Amino acid sequence: MFENINISRGTVVSFADLAPKSIALDGYCQGPAVDVANEKLSFDHHDNCIRLFTRATCQQVMDALLLGLDPAGYTIYINDVDGDTSLAVWLLKNPSRVTEELVRQLVETVGAVDAHGPAYPTMEPKLADAFFQGVMKPVSDLQRAKKYGEADLEALLAVCVENIDALIAGTLAWTPRPEKDRTFEVTHTGNGWVMAGSEDFIFDLLYASGHTKAIAYQILGDGSIAYTVGKKSELVMGFPVGPHSQSGTILNALNEHEKGWGGGSTIGGAPRNADGSRSRLTPDEVFAIVEAIII
Repeated sequence: MFENINISRGTVVSFADLAPKSIALDGYCQGPAVDVANEKLSFDHHDNCIRLFTRATCQQVMDALLLGLDPAGYTIYINDVDGDTSLAVWLLKNPSRVTEELVRQLVETVGAVDAHGPAYPTMEPKLADAFFQGVMKPVSDLQRAKKYGEADLEALLAVCVENIDALIAGTLAWTPRPEKDRTFEVTHTGNGWVMAGSEDFIFDLLYASGHTKAIAYQILGDGSIAYTVGKKSELVMGFPVGPHSQSGTILNALNEHEKGWGGGSTIGGAPRNADGSRSRLTPDEVFAIVEAIII
């Protein structure tokens, strides 16, 4: 496994509390930050930043490596396993390969999708599919089976990093995910926004249907609910998603009712608890809290 990676599901710490010689990835510390004297770095794009301009974690890591960062001797801290984090870890493990053309194409493709979501038209759709459907299949399979909360994140990260090796080497065996009828049900209609329930990721469908401000949710096997609060971009007005640290935002209001809600200016979500559970707020409760902010 990884000797210098600390994985703690859902943990968020302040940058001030991060130990010297540390690299925090994608939300472990909220906001991008650099402390040169203590050799502390936070590669984040959720809080204390402008989401429209702030690059995804893997892109920030690539830029740092290209500009002279030597990750040897650092401890890496993460609180979740997704595509952005997995690719950032791969880069930190393979800093000498950051100048390879395919590596840079992959980072720019994954970073754009992660930072801006399905609203962003990537220039490399086949590469994006190979990464998100091939490399990250172990994660998406667990999510679809509603077992991600029970997963061994260290083992899961190791598999994803190995898959990145195979993708770049041209040896990753994967089958494009068959198209299936994904559906959603709009359960609540607010002041210019909607809440929708589904069993799948649906923000691309919501955007295609003209819903640029939404909360999507899935009821998990343990009865908790995975909510995602999102809007198409920071250019969409009247739906102040976050950050959760800023008074007057949706994530801030939800965090006042249930600790652990987090995210940035265009996307965020429910707590990721150490036991794998998510929010205990009902859809009616979430709707009421958010509608009070919008009005």
